[in-house]
Amino acid sequence: MTASIIREPDDLIAEVRISLGSPRGSKDFYLVFRGDPEKVIDLLRTALEVAEEDLPKRNYDDHRGLS
Repeated sequence: MTASIIREPDDLIAEVRISLGSPRGSKDFYLVFRGDPEKVIDLLRTALEVAEEDLPKRNYDDHRGLS
């Protein structure tokens, strides 16, 4: 597995911003972030805890437009 980690300039909208993805058919992933790396790690940990709890329960807003 290969990870591509890219730091972008900070912005005025969010103290920490993270984009995480994996190309189709690949085990590789990318992480693009803005903000302090320590705060990025904290946010990733918190987001993973919430996702592990809420995603299996389908506790999210679905904006895909499916019926």
